[in-house]
Amino acid sequence: MQAPTESLQVVAHLALVARTTKVMYLPTPKAACTTIKLMLATAEGSHRPEMADRLAVMHVSRAQTIHHPDVHGLVRLADLSARERKTVLTSPDWLRVASVRDPVSRAYSAWENRIFMRAHRRTKTLIELADDVLTEGKVDLAASFAHFAKMLGEHADVFMSDHHFQPQAHVVRPDAVDYGRLVRVDQLGEIDALARMLSERSGKPITATRLNEGLGVKAERVCDVHTANRVMATYAIDYETFGFERCHWPASVEPYVLSDMESRLVAQYRNVFARAISVAQESQRRVGARYGVGQMARGLRRIMGGKRGPHDPREVQA
Repeated sequence: MQAPTESLQVVAHLALVARTTKVMYLPTPKAACTTIKLMLATAEGSHRPEMADRLAVMHVSRAQTIHHPDVHGLVRLADLSARERKTVLTSPDWLRVASVRDPVSRAYSAWENRIFMRAHRRTKTLIELADDVLTEGKVDLAASFAHFAKMLGEHADVFMSDHHFQPQAHVVRPDAVDYGRLVRVDQLGEIDALARMLSERSGKPITATRLNEGLGVKAERVCDVHTANRVMATYAIDYETFGFERCHWPASVEPYVLSDMESRLVAQYRNVFARAISVAQESQRRVGARYGVGQMARGLRRIMGGKRGPHDPREVQA
């Protein structure tokens, strides 16, 4: 853990501030940050969804555009004056919020999004380290996640360059910030409780929209105890800092081999996404590919979720 002063510098560049509702929120990737940003921007009245069509960036779906400052309209803590920052961080009138999630489930969600779904152009090195594991020429999700967990442990410094894989303790920095609410997004009712708090502070009806960009495959279906132990060892600091329980994981899991149709759809999705990134880099107005990828992703989730069983509605993978 870094010294408090250094931690505050990190917090200042990550934390978002809603001046009217007097809420500071520090987003933790893969811990419902999409859902919480949307709720906070709605409560603050700063949400500008119409700006999404003007963005020269690539998103898996329209919902993900809430991460762009032109869409959420919130200000960074670092952009405030020193006096304002001190007020935000110390005043009892301000609500300071962060979210955390079971480390294994979060790691699975990050792997699914960044590695398997190829949801960002900057993860090439990570994909090369933790690429698909094939069984008879077809992708095996369980074996692929197990391989990722092994590479994550052996090349932690490489993976930590992507904040989706950084320990939550290094993102949230509880040594430097006195949080009034630390939301456990993997526990039933926690997100709804935050929505009620934002409703009270803003005077607006705020609801938690489940924005799940995943495949609809539960971590328990592809993660055995050996793989989970590897992930837990990598994120030992999170268990120490936040007191997460070490959940029970199955001794073994069956291979999760994609069907021919699923394999083709995954390959097509990845190809379309890669091409759409290039398009998004060239033009602000070319939105067709961005939405096409969103449709592709939803189709993939329907096929896999429908065949293998529905996802847990309590899991907010954002």
